[in-house]
Amino acid sequence: MTDLGVSEVTEWYRNKTVFITGGTGFMGKVLVEKLLRACPVRRIYLLMRPKRGVDVNQRLDDMFNFKLFDKIKESQPEVIQKVFAVKGDITMEGLGLSDEDEARLANEVHIVFHAAATINFTEPMRVAVNMNMLGTKRVVSLAQKMTNLQSLVHVSTAYSNCHLPEVYEELYPAPIDPARLIQLTEWLDDKLLESLTPHLLAPRPNTYTYTKALAEHLLVNDGGRLPISIIRPSIVCGSWREPVPGWVDNLFAFTGLLVGMGKGVLRSLYIKPGITLDFIPVDVPINLMIVSAWNTAAGKYKPNPVPIFCCSTGSQKPLTSDMLAVHLQRSVRSFPFNSPLWYPDGSPKTTKLMHQIHVYLVNIIPAHIADTILKILGKKPIALKLCNKMVKAVNALEYFMLRDWIFHNTHTQCLWDTLSPTDKEIYHFDIDELDWDEYIETYQKGCKQYIMKENLKDIPQARKTLHILHIFHRLVQLAMMYGVWCMLSSDSATSCYTHFFNGASKLLSLSPMLAAATEDVDIS
Repeated sequence: MTDLGVSEVTEWYRNKTVFITGGTGFMGKVLVEKLLRACPVRRIYLLMRPKRGVDVNQRLDDMFNFKLFDKIKESQPEVIQKVFAVKGDITMEGLGLSDEDEARLANEVHIVFHAAATINFTEPMRVAVNMNMLGTKRVVSLAQKMTNLQSLVHVSTAYSNCHLPEVYEELYPAPIDPARLIQLTEWLDDKLLESLTPHLLAPRPNTYTYTKALAEHLLVNDGGRLPISIIRPSIVCGSWREPVPGWVDNLFAFTGLLVGMGKGVLRSLYIKPGITLDFIPVDVPINLMIVSAWNTAAGKYKPNPVPIFCCSTGSQKPLTSDMLAVHLQRSVRSFPFNSPLWYPDGSPKTTKLMHQIHVYLVNIIPAHIADTILKILGKKPIALKLCNKMVKAVNALEYFMLRDWIFHNTHTQCLWDTLSPTDKEIYHFDIDELDWDEYIETYQKGCKQYIMKENLKDIPQARKTLHILHIFHRLVQLAMMYGVWCMLSSDSATSCYTHFFNGASKLLSLSPMLAAATEDVDIS
């Protein structure tokens, strides 16, 4: 990194104590890593709960085993000692903190990053309210007790007002009084609340966007004079630049598309042609969050009493669905996975019925067949599980892949303009330099390394395997076309089936010779 002078943001973080909710999540881990690597903080407290019989200290140790932290452990391993797990739960009163831990946080903490939330779009209303709304209310209650608090950064979503085609960086009217919705979840039983949910949500699509919008109002209404800022990222994806390009640890959103296509499982996508999609690399909102905390305390740029910063790409670096299709096809074939289930191919669908039929015929049924074969061979069946994960990830995106939004990010760009050259280099959140083709290739490599646990050195051999699969794929297509032709031209069903199977056998009998002929072919 070029030495451009003292970083004002970095110096502000010197000897500060930070409290983070959602610190073990995808964004949370990247935030912790960046704070440790770039900011000379005194201490970081992570709100954590025991999980599956594992206590919080063990979970913290396990978190640092992610490849994400390798760079820190190699260059400055001592900073890991600055991170402490605090036993608690965002869904419990008082965050589930002990009196001792609450007092420690109230006396020591200068900065709060509230990133804990449920991102399950199909979450029952009661659960979503408890996590996203009451969780925020509990964090605000704790923040009000912090005697040294200088900044509270709340992570919302660009889609909190997704019922509007054009969204500005401002607080929109609440769809319902947050206190009233909380009362409804306390008074109504599950069945009645579930029946009422669709009427409450309309015109928003799910409990996630609905409760995240209301959480913003709880934050502002209950926060009083707290030093608050709100970050609204769009669909958060794998890292662009740091700490390692392409890092990702889950199958949500865009990652599901890449893995599904790369494994040859995702062969149909229900999407509106030509719409602008809005994906944001995870390191962009993380850097914005860190700078936003500093800005709230320093008062460099304050567009309104509670600054709202939209972190999106659609306005500055639009990615259309047509562009995405080209980039996806190129990347999954250039950097293939080691053992794809079939050749990566497919097409977008503009009608839901055709998409569902295609998924059932080309994904669900073959996945059952593949698992049956794997069981017979004594291997672990994975096809249906992978298929269901892929379908779930893609279905979660459906609403967002059929509509266009304009997310204005003027405040974010203005905040960027206030930074010194040094801070712009360290805390980069300007997406003008983002190249979608390069990014998606990097993302595909990240999926190969961090999701599929494969080595990039295997790519040449994986390309050869993909080349062989391509031949099989085309042979099967020819066999099917030949069979259809026979069915249309034959005089009897018996003759039809005889022609089909004979033709298919002849075509497929060529595949070993073709495969052998390509073993030494360099297609890199």
